[in-house]
Amino acid sequence: MYIREPFFILPCNDKGYALPMVIVITLIISVITMSITFSVQGKIAMVLELTNRSSAYLKSYSAYNGALYNILTSTFTSAGLKIYQEDGSELVWNLYGEPIELAEGTMVKLRDGAGMLSPLFHPGYLRKFMEYTCEDSKKINLFADALADWQDKDDFKRLNGAESYDYRMKGYSYGPRNFYIQVPHEVMLLKGFDAELFEEIKDDLVYWGSGTINYLTMSEKLLRALLKNDPLVDRIIQLRKEGKLTGRVFRDLTGIPHTEQNIFAPSGWIKVVMRAQVERAVDRIEAVIVKRESQTKPYRVVEWKR
Repeated sequence: MYIREPFFILPCNDKGYALPMVIVITLIISVITMSITFSVQGKIAMVLELTNRSSAYLKSYSAYNGALYNILTSTFTSAGLKIYQEDGSELVWNLYGEPIELAEGTMVKLRDGAGMLSPLFHPGYLRKFMEYTCEDSKKINLFADALADWQDKDDFKRLNGAESYDYRMKGYSYGPRNFYIQVPHEVMLLKGFDAELFEEIKDDLVYWGSGTINYLTMSEKLLRALLKNDPLVDRIIQLRKEGKLTGRVFRDLTGIPHTEQNIFAPSGWIKVVMRAQVERAVDRIEAVIVKRESQTKPYRVVEWKR
């Protein structure tokens, strides 16, 4: 007698059930794997960024200390610093803002304070500089008069200025300081302040200084604004690059005499801008150093920010 072995038939609605389950499980595993991968990549990127930032931080601070040592052990030239190396060689660092590369990714800019303009000491020169950088006389008049009203002690408004009443009427929550500004960027608080104009002049502004003017260490832009003679400025720039620009040469070229305000030597107030970069991480240090000994201090750092 022949007996057939039993067999089972799956229900019709269970056909193909295994394949979708496998696909779903595979997708879940893929999503989890991708999530883990992205998380790990993000953490790696964060660690690299922190490492680069730390490296840039250390490079800028190390370079700043090296530059400070060189500044303090150097002697002045007509438009720069002569630095004496351990091997007996000499370096000349300019004091008119041309970048000086200290190492890969690290550079410094030095500016003689007398080669820059201070809103405290040089309002006339500052106005000439603004006239060179901006053709809108209305903006210049607003800036100049508003700055004067901001710093004076009275409440009498200049023609294009602004006093307490004008600030209140325009909805400002403050009024003029009625005292000298404390930092150059304070001019951004002036009524009707024009940010574009400030961007044009900010690199040649300094707060600290001696009140003197040194044409030999001015930027090319500032020289062109004050002398208003491009061929003459071209000649001065060329002589400065060649190390041949002295006070006597400048006086013979321009007819500008040496006075108590016009000096033809660095003032001793030096603005230092240090910049270090590692990959995309950048660290920046700005300081103003007084290279001048006193009875109690070999030098002073009157401003330092990072």
